[in-house]
Amino acid sequence: MFSRNAIDAEKNKNRAIWGSVIFALTSLVLIGLCTHFADAASVKAGYKYQEIKAIAKKLKQRSDAEDLEKLVEKSRAFIASHPKHKRVDEVYYLLGDALVQLERVEDGIEVFEELIKDYRHARYVERCLLDLGLAYDKLSKHDLADAAYKKLVNHPKYGSRSLAKFAKQLLEQDKATRNGELPKPSGASMNPGDWIGHPVLDFQVMDLKGKTLSLEAYRGQVVLLDFWATWCPPCIAEIPNVKRTYETYKDQKFQIIGISLDRSMEPLKAYIEKEELEWHHYWDNNGRISNMYKVRGIPSTFLIDGEGIIRKTNLRGAALKTAVAALVKENLRKSAEKPTNTGSQ
Repeated sequence: MFSRNAIDAEKNKNRAIWGSVIFALTSLVLIGLCTHFADAASVKAGYKYQEIKAIAKKLKQRSDAEDLEKLVEKSRAFIASHPKHKRVDEVYYLLGDALVQLERVEDGIEVFEELIKDYRHARYVERCLLDLGLAYDKLSKHDLADAAYKKLVNHPKYGSRSLAKFAKQLLEQDKATRNGELPKPSGASMNPGDWIGHPVLDFQVMDLKGKTLSLEAYRGQVVLLDFWATWCPPCIAEIPNVKRTYETYKDQKFQIIGISLDRSMEPLKAYIEKEELEWHHYWDNNGRISNMYKVRGIPSTFLIDGEGIIRKTNLRGAALKTAVAALVKENLRKSAEKPTNTGSQ
């Protein structure tokens, strides 16, 4: 017969065993839940990353202000929610690049510098260092640009790679000529960007309406020289943006001259009539003007100021309207200070 003490001891022993069992089961459940939530969070982060990449891929085909803003919004949210994600450095880079394209250069610089500071050995530090320098050059802050280029050139991991070579070329250039564009590769044919800062080459031709067309006639106005064709999908995709820009600034000393590389005049005339493209058009059937400007691909644009100097090239999407707005504003201010003969339209 068990004594009271023996019975109590046995009960306590059983309670201890069941407590251990319950604790073990609870721990397993909690571990399972944590693993489940961690997996779910990982899947969610992966989905968001792929969404950002899809927008970035789309922007490579056609720059669009709405998509750029969407990329900025989603990238900021991703960085805030997943600062330790294995691809967060790439998202930083895409964010900074989008901000620069939107002409929010100082915001882009802030993003690049944050990545370089907090993720020193990440893969996209290489690109961010080069683009940071280009962004500073774009703002004419050349000393700060030099610091970024030198950091890339002297980087223990990336200093011997191709982007560092670009940085070296930029450091060797006259600072006054640096405008945020990459240097032309040695021995390459002239690209549209190489024209920036140079006077336009004038021409005398007849437009599709039989009127004399020349750049000299528009001195004092901002002019967009637009090389395109109806058979070119990227050109056609950009037409709505060009139309909006024209409608916004056509009464503010802004003109567009379209240089068509179409194979025949019929589809060109039909498209112009259908889309109601009101600016001047020339059919460059013999390649006279496209060869003069060494155009090798379309769409290709040259934005010219009132003094006949090429200020920007290859503008699309939001970048086109932003650049035109800034140059029109500058031109109107100069016109107010010193009246200029704008010529007839």
